[in-house]
Amino acid sequence: MNKKTLNDTDTVDDRVSFRDIRETMKLLPKTLRLVAASDKRNFFMISLLSLLVGFSPILTLFGSQHLLNMLVTGTFQAVVWAFGIYIVLHLYSDVINSIKSFYEQKFETILRFKINYSVMEKCSKLTLAHLEDAAVYDKLQRVQSEVAYRPFQIFQAIISMITAFITLISSIIILLNWKPWVLLILIVIPVLLSTYFFRIGQREYNVEWNRTSERRKSWYLTYLLTKDVTFKEVKLYGISRYVLSKFENINKKFIKQDIALFKRRTVFTVLFDFIEQICTNVVLFIIIYSAYLGEILIGNVVGFIKALSLIQSNSKLIINTIYTLYQSNLYMSQLFDFLALEEAGESVDTLETPAAADNTISRIETIKISDLTFAYPSFAHPVLNNINLEFRRGERIAIVGTNGSGKSTLVKLLIKMYQIDDDMIQFNNKSINSYRTEQLQSCITVLFQDFVKYELTLRENVGFGQIDRMHEEEAISEALFKGKVDFENDLDTQLGLWFDEGKQLSGGQWQKVAIARSFFRDASLYILDEPSSALDPMAEKQIIDMFLQMTKDKIGIFISHRLSTAMLADRIVVMHKGEVIGIGEHQELLKSVSLYREMYELEQSKISGYRKEEFVDA
Repeated sequence: MNKKTLNDTDTVDDRVSFRDIRETMKLLPKTLRLVAASDKRNFFMISLLSLLVGFSPILTLFGSQHLLNMLVTGTFQAVVWAFGIYIVLHLYSDVINSIKSFYEQKFETILRFKINYSVMEKCSKLTLAHLEDAAVYDKLQRVQSEVAYRPFQIFQAIISMITAFITLISSIIILLNWKPWVLLILIVIPVLLSTYFFRIGQREYNVEWNRTSERRKSWYLTYLLTKDVTFKEVKLYGISRYVLSKFENINKKFIKQDIALFKRRTVFTVLFDFIEQICTNVVLFIIIYSAYLGEILIGNVVGFIKALSLIQSNSKLIINTIYTLYQSNLYMSQLFDFLALEEAGESVDTLETPAAADNTISRIETIKISDLTFAYPSFAHPVLNNINLEFRRGERIAIVGTNGSGKSTLVKLLIKMYQIDDDMIQFNNKSINSYRTEQLQSCITVLFQDFVKYELTLRENVGFGQIDRMHEEEAISEALFKGKVDFENDLDTQLGLWFDEGKQLSGGQWQKVAIARSFFRDASLYILDEPSSALDPMAEKQIIDMFLQMTKDKIGIFISHRLSTAMLADRIVVMHKGEVIGIGEHQELLKSVSLYREMYELEQSKISGYRKEEFVDA
């Protein structure tokens, strides 16, 4: 397929060859298998009903033609029988179409659910590297915005084409028995003109393809003005007009492109309809002239006119359907590409060695990091460089450092979110890659700096820490106590304001709930990433005290900017620009690491400043 960067619609390469069409149509069997797998019974029922629907126009045509001919040549009894057949055939057509419509609506509902479920299930199997990759995220955006309804559209188009094809062939046979050469006028010219529809389809697809990144920006700008978590700051700083302006500029470009496409499509449709009407009227004149000469009966005249109308409408329907199939299959290729990410890119399986099926781990005793160097796939420069650390059960370690020093990246690698070389990180003297990811992660609990605020019940917010124990109310209550969640005790309380009867929490309250979630998991490695970010000093001390108590016989790692908190650890690791520049206790680091000393002096000066302000205010 041809795609170029889009400035306006005139720069898009929309050339379409028959090879392009043929290659795109190869996706049809794969799409049909996907569609059929969602509900085989409904799939085959709709297919059968479509065949029956395809014959109904011809049957009603014969009924009308026979009735009219009997009025001219038959007896009264023959006319009554012809009228009865006419009524039955029309009832048959209406009933079959109604039943088919019911099964299609039922099938569409099921199919939409199954496709959306497949996309969500696929996301659950991807690695963090996938979702932090802009190209993969664009692919996901295309899938979510377009492809969710495309499979049913393709199935419906194929069914419509089968129905139209049956009706078309039947109508053609009627005219073939009269004057075969009129078919050249009815079919050949419109088919030649219809190839331009594919160029329009390619152009529209290219426009949508190139919009993905900008459309994501448009969605984000909408999010900024419509969600409570962002609205406060947007309102306070008075940036609503700026956000609206950026949204307007992006969408004005979209509107301009769309109008250009609409104009092109309208002009061609008018031209196509005009030429088609000329062809149809020529054939219609031949039919009328033949009746005038007495070559055919009045019933045959009506039959031929009806057949002519069916050929015209169904040939156009088939051409439009092929166009729809071509365009929809372009989008379906995005769905199949996304669902194939596990084979094409870095999958969960690539984070494990073949030995992972044999090795088991239920408790983390030691962690050894050796010469760990890591760069994100989208960046050339390493984020971590030659890290060497060891942690043992019963140790509590604090990791401190300036922003961007690599602390959070180290946590991501410890919990196996990215691929690294076998011997860079070892758990219990075995490579991190030698354990099954799910089993290793079940031994670890993390409070992330950007923890999730689940707009669900309190029970779910805490129970997600170990979902197979979510029914254990006493354990959840204990975790809430450890996390100092003293502002709510009804586990069925809806948190957040996105849904009905929700209760809004402050930033610190949300963080306490997230801490309770971390404590709910029975882990042997506890990691807190900036636990003080939304807590007051008293709450932070309570949480750290609980953390130290819980990790007495386990491994505890906490990342903190506050050195007064870090001093409570057994050892402190100082990081700077992706490297470890110091390991030891507080007094030792004050003497040996200048950065640590500067951080400590700055913290002390801030504390002194706060105390002085309190004295002045008093």
